[in-house]
Amino acid sequence: MIHARVLLVLLLVLGYCNGKAADVVKPKTGPISSFTSLIRANAHHLLAAASARATSITLMYPVDTIKTRLQMSQPLALKGLFSGLTSSLIGQVPYGVLTFGSYEIYKQKITDKFPNLPILPATCVSAVLGDLTGSVWLCPSEVIKQNIQGGNFKTTRSAVVNILKKDGLTGFYRGYFGGVVRDVPFRVLSLGSYEVVKKRYVDMKERAGKPADLTSGEAALVGAFAGSFAALTTTPLDKMKTSLMTGQSQGSYLEACRTVMEREGPGAFFQGVVPRVGLIGPSVAIFFVVYEKTKQVILREQGKK
Repeated sequence: MIHARVLLVLLLVLGYCNGKAADVVKPKTGPISSFTSLIRANAHHLLAAASARATSITLMYPVDTIKTRLQMSQPLALKGLFSGLTSSLIGQVPYGVLTFGSYEIYKQKITDKFPNLPILPATCVSAVLGDLTGSVWLCPSEVIKQNIQGGNFKTTRSAVVNILKKDGLTGFYRGYFGGVVRDVPFRVLSLGSYEVVKKRYVDMKERAGKPADLTSGEAALVGAFAGSFAALTTTPLDKMKTSLMTGQSQGSYLEACRTVMEREGPGAFFQGVVPRVGLIGPSVAIFFVVYEKTKQVILREQGKK
């Protein structure tokens, strides 16, 4: 299947980035061994990402539900705003760990391999690879979550049973390409703009004679700006992904675009833009605050041992 091939390619890329520098200090290892050793070495990144992702998802979940219902052209209702939260956490927390953790790993390996590469290209390439790594896990939970949020099913169990009965395992990867088309540009825009805005803000602080390091509050503000910008820009892609995953559109991504245009008009591509921006901006702010604090605690505890 396509997601299995994506994972294999990512493992091979990471093995290549590990490169000849690693051969100097240890015997050659395969890409899978290299990947698992990097996971162990970066456990603080992964644990911090898990804590941050779970916190941000839970606090902002009602806004996500409202956004999904608006994109499905349903009347606004405040009942069941936490419907599908369990499925979302099961999918989103490992996804956050895989995406953000592997992003840090990919960026480290790329900058080690190509030390003269500017930070923005390294960030963008790492963001693409990180998001593709996480996409293999994310898609099934997104299919389940959005069908529950949209009222197609009442519980996670009923969604799993019915999707499996109707479409088999491939049903859980309905809209996979649409999700990747949305998430990869989002990740590139959010992390790329975060790095650019952060650098300019740090330069401004240094000119004012202030410490260059960002406080948690400053990191949250920069992250919220980057997340809001990326969320606004990719809203039409999010609409297409929702339409495919909930069965409102069938076929390819382009066919789904045509269906939405004919059925709902061009304005439909920005349905849910306000709750989407309102969801992702604060979510990114919460994520970075929890991530940085959790990482600091883990590293401090490790230093005591």
